[in-house]
Amino acid sequence: MQTWYQRDEASESDDSESDLLRALVRQELFLHYQPVVDLKSGKIIGVEALLRWNHPEGGVQLPKDFLTIAEKGGAIPSIEEWILHTACKQNKKWQEEGLCPFIVSVNISAFPLIQADLVQAVENALLDSKLEPKYLELEITEKMAMDADRTLDILFQLKRLGVSISIDDFGRGYSSLNYLKRFPIDKLKIDQPFVQHSMEDETEESVVKTIIGMAKNLRLQVVAEGVETQEQLVFLQQNLCDAAQGHLISKPVSAERLVEIYTRVQEIVPDKGIGPDQIEQLRKREAFSQARLELSEALKNQQGMTFKFVKLENRYIHTLCEGELMNRMGILSEQIVGKELIEILDPAEAARKTNYYERAWNGEQYVNYEGYINGVNYIAALRPIYQSGKVKEVIASCVDITELKKTEEALRASEAKYRLIAENMSDIIVVLDQGGIITYMSPAVSSVLGVTPEELQDQHILNFILPKEKEKVHQAVEEMIEWKLPKQLSFSSTHRNGSKVILEAKGTPVLDSQGEVQQIILIIRNITAQVHAEEFLRKIDRLAAVGHLAAGVAHEIRNPVTSIKGFVQLLKQDHGKQEYFDIMLAEFQQLENILREFVFLTQERSSSYEQVSVGTILDNVMAHLQEKSLHHKIKIDLTGEQEIIIWCDPTQIRQLFINILSNSIEAMPNGGMIQVSVLPEGHDKVMIRIVDEGCGMSEERLKRLGEPFYSTKEKGTGLGLMISYKIMEYHQGYIHFSSEPQQGTTVEVVFPLDKVRSAT
Repeated sequence: MQTWYQRDEASESDDSESDLLRALVRQELFLHYQPVVDLKSGKIIGVEALLRWNHPEGGVQLPKDFLTIAEKGGAIPSIEEWILHTACKQNKKWQEEGLCPFIVSVNISAFPLIQADLVQAVENALLDSKLEPKYLELEITEKMAMDADRTLDILFQLKRLGVSISIDDFGRGYSSLNYLKRFPIDKLKIDQPFVQHSMEDETEESVVKTIIGMAKNLRLQVVAEGVETQEQLVFLQQNLCDAAQGHLISKPVSAERLVEIYTRVQEIVPDKGIGPDQIEQLRKREAFSQARLELSEALKNQQGMTFKFVKLENRYIHTLCEGELMNRMGILSEQIVGKELIEILDPAEAARKTNYYERAWNGEQYVNYEGYINGVNYIAALRPIYQSGKVKEVIASCVDITELKKTEEALRASEAKYRLIAENMSDIIVVLDQGGIITYMSPAVSSVLGVTPEELQDQHILNFILPKEKEKVHQAVEEMIEWKLPKQLSFSSTHRNGSKVILEAKGTPVLDSQGEVQQIILIIRNITAQVHAEEFLRKIDRLAAVGHLAAGVAHEIRNPVTSIKGFVQLLKQDHGKQEYFDIMLAEFQQLENILREFVFLTQERSSSYEQVSVGTILDNVMAHLQEKSLHHKIKIDLTGEQEIIIWCDPTQIRQLFINILSNSIEAMPNGGMIQVSVLPEGHDKVMIRIVDEGCGMSEERLKRLGEPFYSTKEKGTGLGLMISYKIMEYHQGYIHFSSEPQQGTTVEVVFPLDKVRSAT
């Protein structure tokens, strides 16, 4: 009688297939999970689901013992569908138990991917388990790329579901760059033998390094399989591999055991590997080297020419010269680098160009000159490069203009107009490619957002737009591309100093010769002051509601009068208790405050204007509020350019800031910090920004600020804020409030420095 492992191969295939299907029914199949950890932080970022068979006669078997023969039959699709459902349900269960969410990886063989309805099976598994698609990864093999035409469509369908896709055992088989570029792949998993032999075989070491480098260039993640030693771990970290799995980290374990060792697994990399800081340094060094290499290649292949120079002992020495234009000029890099102009050109031409070099070295931003070498006319644009506030070097870009000499006068006229516009235009000019990436940003962005054009170069347009408005801008860009028509929109961004900036943009699509959108040009204008001023004027208009105001005042006066009347009657009966007098005095005080505020609103503009520094006023206000702020455990921090002089009525402005800071103090019952900053706004305005850590306000409450008798305080009248608005109207400035519940409140008070004097 034969045992289960003694059957001949002919019968084994059919029997294995039947046995596996019966094993599914009898629940003999189960999964183990092997953790995948991040090689920088050590955190578990995923697990690989691995099939096991608890054979009734042979005990626990690995897939290599039974799947090879079973693949000839039809059992594999059913098994892999079971694995999908089981792995997804288990991952969802881990999340519900409180584990930090990570990805579960499931191996998919070539057979069902091509023949079976894998996409539907994956979708069913996700729906059944309620697992988010981003937490499922499908591992395919390299040999699947051999049938790329059928495989590619299925992979794109899977990507549309939201799952990620990795290449398992990479390096073992096909390894074609062609399919790596075509396929929607997220990750490469380096085959185990390469990792395990990398410490003893230089060829295997080179393969691992090559795979990591190739993946980085293709923007793919890299996972190393089979990590068994500390030396292998450190080697992978030093070569910037992203993640790893293997027996050094953990063997495949049951779902329950994974929960038990979860914390210990995450300590392996910190204990046995190199630290995150060292890895970050390696990443920065690698990025820098890659950037230098790419820059060098780009400079060599450019149609024009780029050169750089530095100033050493009053001599301008060239440190770089690259570009295809050099070939047309008949010169070599060796003839330029390390030399000064007098060694390259005749004395007269060297002296002429030295003048331009000197201007650029002294910090002039737009230095252009024309030159002529060996029959080639060119124009050079010089730009100084700064480091620690000083010019470190000057870089020049050269363009061939030989064919344009016939239209030299027109070119000069156009150049003059262009420079005039570019240097004086306050609007931002932005050029986007079809993907929304910024390919050009005009210098005006520095004054509007406080950042340089270089910081936004090659960034997505959505990166400097507030989160809640990203979808609106994204949709506008998509509509311009689809309809090929201009569009106007407004959105908000953040200045480097933290203030909110409101922008208005006119977008125009630029079409290529085939009528397709090649670029989008945006003309962006800063309308923050305009919007805030309009908002302020709307609030000021409310002051004209005399009827409403009078009714409110009558109501507010009636309340304390009624109280006083009642207490007078009580005095007649009780012959006067002290607490009655205290309450009456408080009500009289409230009545007096209301009347004083109401009288202020009816007064004409003050004529007591004088020059005073913002810091002097704020120091006085802070001294006045010192006792109140100490009582509420509030610290007020004053920073900025306090010496800025404004032309104002100091008494009114002092009252203005007392009102605002008092509101901030009262909004922070548990104490905290109030930040007061004095900031110049261009050359003609000054902003005083007050930021508290209080309870904040909803958008609906913000809209009602400044209305008569609308207050956030229990006994407030709202007149204090109305007075503040009136004061700013007198001084031709404005106040702007921004706030969110539990996020504090920011108040921006803006004075126009040059207009207040003339208004008086």
